[in-house]
Amino acid sequence: MGIGEKIRTIIRVLKVSEKPDRESFMLSLRVFLMGLLVVGGLAFIIHLLASFLGGRLVS
Repeated sequence: MGIGEKIRTIIRVLKVSEKPDRESFMLSLRVFLMGLLVVGGLAFIIHLLASFLGGRLVS
């Protein structure tokens, strides 16, 4: 794929794309934040378990 074809593809995508409406944006934001909360919560729980078990195993 040459540079010219790549630029034409980018221009075509920009012409077709449109700004999301408020409802769609808020739904995407809500899904993103819930996913972030789940991943962060799991990381926190794993960190707590590792520090708790690590302290027990060393002592």
